[in-house]
Amino acid sequence: MNVHALFDWKSAKLTSRSMAVLAMLCALYTALGFFAINPTPTLKIGFSFLALAISCALFGFWPNVIFAIIADFLGWVVHPVGAYVPFFALILIVKALIYSVFFYKKKPVRIPQILAAEFLAALICNVLLNPLLLTVMYQMPYWVLVGERLLKNLILYPIDCLLLYLCFKALAGLPKSVMPAEWND
Repeated sequence: MNVHALFDWKSAKLTSRSMAVLAMLCALYTALGFFAINPTPTLKIGFSFLALAISCALFGFWPNVIFAIIADFLGWVVHPVGAYVPFFALILIVKALIYSVFFYKKKPVRIPQILAAEFLAALICNVLLNPLLLTVMYQMPYWVLVGERLLKNLILYPIDCLLLYLCFKALAGLPKSVMPAEWND
């Protein structure tokens, strides 16, 4: 897939069926957020990324920009912690970009793609950008936040990759009739 196709908003052919699937994945993202564990006030362990990764594989980048904005806001609405800060949606958009580059129109999704995508998403979004935003917002020490996130992501990396692999394996096993048209292209 070329870079132009990734950023071409016209390539996102959204039907009412695909928008319904996108909405369900957004709801799944929010629901998975309920099962997140917060070992510290600034650290969260969750599996919402699975819904985002599947959505990026099915629909590409532009529909998932909207997904990220809505999912971030819905996550705050159902579990508010302080005032709403839309900058976290930007980090989710960056994660959607990474997942779209590695997963969109890549059928079947292979293990090296999963390993690379999850590594980049964890490093860029979880380890670097999220602590930067927390440092700017709350004047917290950046390197302390990076250290705890680095440890968390090193521990969770194999688990997250395995979960992504199992999700994509299950997705590939579904009949074409239940999948959005975009996946069957």
